[in-house]
Amino acid sequence: MARYFPVFLLGIFMSILPVAMTATLWFDTYWRNHPDNPLYTVMVTGGLVVLLCLGHIAMVRGLNGALWMILPVLAVALLTALSLIGSSLHTVLQLAALVLPLLAMLVFNSQRHREMRRLLVELRKKRC
Repeated sequence: MARYFPVFLLGIFMSILPVAMTATLWFDTYWRNHPDNPLYTVMVTGGLVVLLCLGHIAMVRGLNGALWMILPVLAVALLTALSLIGSSLHTVLQLAALVLPLLAMLVFNSQRHREMRRLLVELRKKRC
């Protein structure tokens, strides 16, 4: 399992970073003058990060559908980043918000991550 640990951590961090970034950028772009902007930003980002962590815990436990808890959150982050195009954000921030969810999906589609998920499912079947 030590072979798969770096790709597992890369999957966690590459899924949390774009979600936090796009949620923060979206709230700061469209709800800039709202008095509860920080509260909503923290609540939405925290809720999505908890959902991502639950998906990764389910993946470690060997559940088959665990990836489907993670990928829709990344798709929403990508769609949110697409909605930021044309706003007054800096181009580098917009590019990072677009590229990071795609890189996270690329990590989940990598051969090593697939092998890790396959091995975790086999370990779950052996335990039962």
